[in-house]
Amino acid sequence: LARDGFPLMNEADWLSGFNTNNLSEVIWGSNVIDAETTFFRSYFYLASNTFNGSQIRNNPKIADRRLIDATPDTDYRKKAFIVDAPNTNSSAANGEGGFGNDPNYTDEAVFDARVAELYATYGLTSRFNLHPYMHFKLKNKNPGSIDPDDVIYMRTSEMYLIEAEARAMLNDIPGAQAALDPLGSERDSAYDVNIYNTQQALMDHIKFQRGLELWGEGFGYTDKIRWDEGIDHAADGGSGASEILYQQAYQVERPSVNDAWIFKIPQAEIDANPNLGPGDQN
Repeated sequence: LARDGFPLMNEADWLSGFNTNNLSEVIWGSNVIDAETTFFRSYFYLASNTFNGSQIRNNPKIADRRLIDATPDTDYRKKAFIVDAPNTNSSAANGEGGFGNDPNYTDEAVFDARVAELYATYGLTSRFNLHPYMHFKLKNKNPGSIDPDDVIYMRTSEMYLIEAEARAMLNDIPGAQAALDPLGSERDSAYDVNIYNTQQALMDHIKFQRGLELWGEGFGYTDKIRWDEGIDHAADGGSGASEILYQQAYQVERPSVNDAWIFKIPQAEIDANPNLGPGDQN
């Protein structure tokens, strides 16, 4: 019932930037008022590669290459992730920044032309670094600016995925397939839900769909906790993340054996609340 009246977005809307609550799928979100919001409070300041903030300009946000490589070309969501973006950061932690170091380009003219094309397409300037697998899922309405945009919390797609996962966990294979099919068929022109015909195959596919559909919207952390899965950026050829930058977060044990997943109670709360003491800390 939660998704009634909120139809799935089409390709044009899905690729439009996720910057307005006026999209058909949005069930709940924050309407941001430009005159009352500083750019430091904007989610796009942290997450959108078109936002004119120093962190974004220097370090564009990239997707896990394993997720994007597993996405079929018939799925239009793949268009939001630029697999062949040149690495323009001469100080890149992976040592592959700048023409001559980028293994994906052997012709400097081709490298430069692709850079110019991406700048023009997404409204960027030469101050913005590019990087393979960078995303343009979340885009400012006014690219290259510091204008804040709406923040979406809940969409119809999530409702389909919640139902599919619940039915898969109950081993209701037809029910899970029926819940998945509208979403998968809308996003992928060659989608065939019937190939996921066991409980394990369905659960693996639902995890993939959640990772792709909800990428950048804040679900990965809690999904890992629910599924008791760790993080391993080195597995299966690597995610593309830098071990130098990620350090201890590059490989993280699953939540059931690692309390680092649990948010700490703020010390100010413990100090002020007579019903809490140091022993209550998570």
